[in-house]
Amino acid sequence: MFMISIIVHGNCQTDIDRLKIHKSVVKILKKEQEEFYIHSFAKRNSFSNFDFAGGGRGLDTNSNSVWNNSEWISFVKSVHTSSVSEYALNIGTVNRGEKKELIFAPIIFSNDETKALSIAKLYSSASKSGSGIAWFFHRQNKGWKLSGMQIFSFIN
Repeated sequence: MFMISIIVHGNCQTDIDRLKIHKSVVKILKKEQEEFYIHSFAKRNSFSNFDFAGGGRGLDTNSNSVWNNSEWISFVKSVHTSSVSEYALNIGTVNRGEKKELIFAPIIFSNDETKALSIAKLYSSASKSGSGIAWFFHRQNKGWKLSGMQIFSFIN
């Protein structure tokens, strides 16, 4: 796992904030030398295999991880994905080619506007494999800072 300090400025739950958080995730992945095509919609089906009922603890059970914090667990358990709206996302690459596909889920914000959860699937059609990844952000002053990220599933 890697950690990059990213702060995204703006108010919670606006189209601009969603876009900024999505772009910060893309920036993280590009630092890892990933080449990918970004789907043009944030879709609820990218939530599949994320354990909302279990608090989103995923594959990494390190007790110091943000997703093991009781506040984060409560936030994740409170999410009802059926009530989350899908939306257009216009940050994709033009040429799909043989690149991996990045399929974002809609960003989820906590009711108190202090936490944001970004989930995506990174999938390779060529190898027919991929992973589900979650990025945990928290509000810092007037922006958003990455608290942690985890791979929560493998797709074969």
